[in-house]
Amino acid sequence: MTEPRRDAPIRILMLEDSALDAELITAQLSRARLNFTVQRVWTRAAFLAELDDQRYDIILADHVLPGFDGDSALQLTQELMPRIPFIFVSGTLTEELAVQALTRGARDYVVKQRLQRLPDAIIRAIEEGHARFKLLSAEHELKQSRDRLQLITDSMPALIAHLDPDHRYQFANTAYEAWHGRPPAELIGLQVKEVVGSALFDAALPHLQQVLEGQRVRFELEVPRADGTPRHVLLDGVPEISADGHVAGYYTLGRDISDLKQAELLLRDANESLEQQVQQRTADLQQSESRLQALFESSFQLQNLLDTDGRVVDANRASLAAILSSKDAVSGELFCDSAWFAASPGAGDVVCAAVVAAASGNESRHELDLQLPTGRRSFDFSFRPLLDHQGRITAVVSEAVETTARRQAEEALRQSQKIEAVGQLTGGIAHDFNNILTVIAGNVEHAKLLVDRQSEASSPVARPLDNALKGVMRAASLTQRLLAFARRQPLMNQAVNLNEQVLGMQDMLQRALGELVRLQIDAAPDMWCVEVDPSQLEASILNLAVNARDAMPDGGTLVLETGTGVLDDDFVEQNPDVPPGQYAVLRVRDSGHGMGPDTMARVFEPFFTTKEVGRGTGLGLSMVYGFVKQSGGHVQLESVPGEGTVITLLFPRSSLPLPGPRPAEDSGYAEYESQDETILVAEDNDDVRAYTVDALRQLGYRVLEAHDGPSAIRLLERPDVEIDLLFSDIVMPGMTGWELARESRERKPELRILFTSGYPRDHQANNQLGRPIAILPKPFTRIDLARAVRGTLDEHAPR
Repeated sequence: MTEPRRDAPIRILMLEDSALDAELITAQLSRARLNFTVQRVWTRAAFLAELDDQRYDIILADHVLPGFDGDSALQLTQELMPRIPFIFVSGTLTEELAVQALTRGARDYVVKQRLQRLPDAIIRAIEEGHARFKLLSAEHELKQSRDRLQLITDSMPALIAHLDPDHRYQFANTAYEAWHGRPPAELIGLQVKEVVGSALFDAALPHLQQVLEGQRVRFELEVPRADGTPRHVLLDGVPEISADGHVAGYYTLGRDISDLKQAELLLRDANESLEQQVQQRTADLQQSESRLQALFESSFQLQNLLDTDGRVVDANRASLAAILSSKDAVSGELFCDSAWFAASPGAGDVVCAAVVAAASGNESRHELDLQLPTGRRSFDFSFRPLLDHQGRITAVVSEAVETTARRQAEEALRQSQKIEAVGQLTGGIAHDFNNILTVIAGNVEHAKLLVDRQSEASSPVARPLDNALKGVMRAASLTQRLLAFARRQPLMNQAVNLNEQVLGMQDMLQRALGELVRLQIDAAPDMWCVEVDPSQLEASILNLAVNARDAMPDGGTLVLETGTGVLDDDFVEQNPDVPPGQYAVLRVRDSGHGMGPDTMARVFEPFFTTKEVGRGTGLGLSMVYGFVKQSGGHVQLESVPGEGTVITLLFPRSSLPLPGPRPAEDSGYAEYESQDETILVAEDNDDVRAYTVDALRQLGYRVLEAHDGPSAIRLLERPDVEIDLLFSDIVMPGMTGWELARESRERKPELRILFTSGYPRDHQANNQLGRPIAILPKPFTRIDLARAVRGTLDEHAPR
């Protein structure tokens, strides 16, 4: 296509039967200083003859002509010369006719009474024609370019395609028809999965995702042809980078390398002469070596080629990258003494023995944890002999697959199994043990109450009773520590300010630390709110402080720091069980004797302790760990022998408002006494039931007792009894507390219910009735029982 000249005179074909009007039009164009030539016709035949000449830049036509009309002329122009602009110049043209003309393809219309518009209309129409011409030319050249590209790619045997980020074909050459039985036109818009099948697509997807991240990749797949014949294909993926730097799609080039895979077999089966075999083998081996070297270098495994003495002959990029070294730096070096193993005690000896065994013809595999310049990483190493065509051992091949992520997952699983085992153990014994503690605590407290009422402060039994009650509480605390590590303790979470919590413990901590340890508290301003159990938090801080004190027998400094931080993706990648986000930080730092790696690896295990027998249960740090994990947080441990220890507790930030000051705890019973209410006690343990009934009656309540759920139901159904509160154990034979509560609510919807349980799992299932029910954990004292009963009755009392 040839573009019209822009500097030549404008060639005008004028369809006008009035000579006067033609003269006026010509005069108007001359007055506008247009460079033009004009040819006037007024019949259909003359107009068609001029159109065949194809030498005009624009057509000016009257609307009404004798034996002819402008609409017909416009139609002929559209059919024969659609590129030439067409302008109506008429004195009889109405707006309706003008709109119709423009709709049919006219570029403009000018009323003869306003010919001064005509020059501008002509120039505009011609310029628009030039622009359309350029657009058509560009489209024509683009089509030619696409045709050439299609011709070139179709002439190649390789599979060539262009795909969008959703893995849909935008282009494919004809080689795809031979492989997949579909012409390229049918592939456009289809996803790769629809063409090659789900299994093959899933195998290629990890590599394609790398391409969509902007990387060039090369990988192999076994791809069946349309006739079902499996073939090995080497695929190259190249990302298509847009102007803004984003990946707009990608190109793939697939080459059939099945023959290369069979090259060695074909060489052995060749029947040519020895010279031809040697020449052919040499050529094929060179080609194969080149490809093998490419595969060797591109492998993600750590691959090393050693001579039979164990010296490095070659190392691929992945292996060199692990030690931040170069091929020249390691060539000739003994592999077992190299940077791969130098910083890992004992690893070099294992490797030396494995290389000697491989040089003798024996393969071996080893799991090694290595300290590399790039960090501590785990690998599965394999060592095997490399044989030549005569079966002689010529070298040793070392391959290593990184297993760091798998080892971390296995360790996390082992830790989870430990926690689950302890949880099952503690959960199983907690119910019965806490029942026993409830009876002991209740009776000791009752005896102490009787002694106090007799005002016998100096009674010889007062002190033993106090000690017995403290012992019960310590036994309950021991159970709670086990539950804390197993993450099964019932937590009473609320909004907490770490600064206020730590500063409020200052006096208590100083007394626990003694005179030799200096306590320093650094509270960061503008602390974030966290949602934890305050009592468990205090117990954790006290545990950490006491451990720190024991690590500083000659005195030292204990620093408690608070702060805030954000855990990013890099941190989360190293700690998969911790979600990213904003965290409040509590850091406990001491200047004690510190810990070695072996101690640090076990420090959070239950019952593990470095103290002598009788000085510790080994549950302190495990309780801290379990409490923090159960609260959605994370624990970090840093320690160097002789330089002290830093334990960091991370708690997720909470959006809850901080609570106001907590009211002082009361110790009297008066405000918890009965207000003429009746309580039904359902408890299968006779001793616990007797203690509970006795305590409630002493508070003035009318009490009915049932040894199981069905008995309680029968008492509820008695018409002569109006029960205000059901106080029930959760774990009972035959009918559980949840089932009893459901049956009771069906009979008396407004019945108030209070649960008790010594089994921690019950505290996490408090949603079975659609609304929460208070649970009094065992063991409980009389004041605990009085407070819980009164609170439940008052909370649901009618207003």
